[in-house]
Amino acid sequence: MAEIYDDRRQETRFAAQGEGEVDIQGKSVRGTLIDLSINGLRMGRPPGFSPPDGSRFALNLLIPGADPFRAEVALIRLDDAAFSVEFMDMSPKDFGLLTTLIDRFAHLSAQTRMQQPE
Repeated sequence: MAEIYDDRRQETRFAAQGEGEVDIQGKSVRGTLIDLSINGLRMGRPPGFSPPDGSRFALNLLIPGADPFRAEVALIRLDDAAFSVEFMDMSPKDFGLLTTLIDRFAHLSAQTRMQQPE
């Protein structure tokens, strides 16, 4: 019997702070960043944001204290409150920025776990 595996995430996602701006169909909208991984991210769904399944669009991350990051992404999940995208294409410079952000949020996540009372 084949095993059913529902969660397709291959990399750990880390809680993240900042905003994302998406450019789709000639319109730019912003949402709050929820989490981030090396493969993609999840953001709060901006009002009126309803792209078709599988849409590809540009995304800019605006994170305090970090250089702007830009990537082409594909929509993989959309619900009432949030949406998830997978990174499809980015420059080597932006990939370097992404790995720096992942390290930063991983470090913050580890600090938070260490500070929680047992």
